[in-house]
Amino acid sequence: MRRTGPDVAAPPLPSLEGLTAEFYEHCRREELSFQRCSGCDRWRHVPRLTCAGCGSDAWSWQRSSGRGVVFSYTVIHRALHPGFDEAVPFVCAVVEMDEGVRMVARIVDLVADRTAMLVDAAVEVVYVHAADDVVLPAFRLPAAEVRGNGRR
Repeated sequence: MRRTGPDVAAPPLPSLEGLTAEFYEHCRREELSFQRCSGCDRWRHVPRLTCAGCGSDAWSWQRSSGRGVVFSYTVIHRALHPGFDEAVPFVCAVVEMDEGVRMVARIVDLVADRTAMLVDAAVEVVYVHAADDVVLPAFRLPAAEVRGNGRR
């Protein structure tokens, strides 16, 4: 049972300022977008002013396919912030997106003790409404994967 009330800490939220503001604005619209260099077409995440590949400061936001594979993961069993006390255990993963960038996010709709063979598993983006103005990207196994072989 989830506890509610003034004595329950809220999970920390990301900063909505600077270069990350536009990233989270896209997420608020349920669009996963990354910066893409206009000089060499390289995708990048986390947002920054210049391309690490060619040094160009010309870039634009491009919508991602929202698909990727799990590069690495861990199961969080102990909350390091009181705002996550009710969420543990949960899966946190590094996802390699189809566009080549890697990002850290939660894997949802997955029982934390059923993570065998999760590395290289295909995932798709979903959106978690964390606060009135904050929507976070998370990932889940495609529905066919969850039902298909019974291992996940």
